[in-house]
Amino acid sequence: MEITVSKTALSDKLKSVGRIIQPKNSLPAYDNFLFVIDEFGVILVTAGEEGGRISTNIDGTADFTNYTFMANAKTLLDGLKEIPEQPLIISILEKELIVKYANGKFSIPIEKGDQYPSMSTDDTASPFLVSGNDLLYGIRQVLICSANDELRPVMNGVYFDIGLDSMSFVATDGTRLAMIENPSAYTRKERAAFILPSKFAKVLSNIVPEDCMEVEISVNQTNILFEFDSYRLICRMIEGRYPNYRAVIPQKQPNRAVLKKADIVSALKRVSVFCDESSSLVVLKFDSDSLKIAAHDLDFSKSAEETITLQSGCNIEIGFRSSFLIEMMNNIPSEDIAITMSDPSQASLLTRCDEEVKSLTYLLMPLSINN
Repeated sequence: MEITVSKTALSDKLKSVGRIIQPKNSLPAYDNFLFVIDEFGVILVTAGEEGGRISTNIDGTADFTNYTFMANAKTLLDGLKEIPEQPLIISILEKELIVKYANGKFSIPIEKGDQYPSMSTDDTASPFLVSGNDLLYGIRQVLICSANDELRPVMNGVYFDIGLDSMSFVATDGTRLAMIENPSAYTRKERAAFILPSKFAKVLSNIVPEDCMEVEISVNQTNILFEFDSYRLICRMIEGRYPNYRAVIPQKQPNRAVLKKADIVSALKRVSVFCDESSSLVVLKFDSDSLKIAAHDLDFSKSAEETITLQSGCNIEIGFRSSFLIEMMNNIPSEDIAITMSDPSQASLLTRCDEEVKSLTYLLMPLSINN
């Protein structure tokens, strides 16, 4: 039994699905790629872990049908890594896979594919469509605020709040929150809401093509299925009730300043070198036309401050964790950033200033300033 396939076509697809494989797996089968050659000779490859899996088609030809086998993912990828682009002939024996290329060959052991764990969605789940652009933008803008908290697992993912003609993406770790709200390119007959685990959200953001027109999503009581192009990603959703995120977003913030993103981010990076290592506190002192950024580390007798010009300002002094502030500002796709504040103890909001249908809001809790 033989498969003929381009080295690049094979390697690229294996790398894309292989992102999901964990260094240590609960089941040895998850260390492998599962290959399925269906009744039509189509070659499918699957990689997975305990919480989900990704499958895709490989462009190639097989001279056999209705066969499955498993091959160790790392060994196969390492073997293909240094082979230049060329047609490959892969021979499948009972317990061995042989990859033949122009000047040589390598072989690795294989196992029967029926040992690979199964996972499926409920056929009665109602699918709905989202645009690929909306999905990518939503995940990429909010994912930085998701948590990694064993005690609050509902925080460890991206919350999808799908309305009839709109959709929101939300992530929070309790200290910061990110929310995207935008009108949907598709209307739906019913609402949907689920929490996508962060690791699968990250994988999705990496494998959905930038030019992907639409993604079909199906949700049942336990699993979420994403289908796009030749890919199929299925994973278990995070169970539990997501916090009422809208209740924590302040509606009236009397203090507002507009900053040049490049200026504020570069200044924060310079000053934050001198922050106290335990708190990472940076103090922002706003006035009508300027902002003074200061950091102090009393234990090591070091400090720094820098002043930048504002497009518009206000009068308030407030402290933030510098690493969070830099990361959130860096992730706002706008040259100008607006920050709104009420007082030094209440949550502040970061938003983009340019005209944009997709509403992006970052919320960040301040740190207390010990004068």
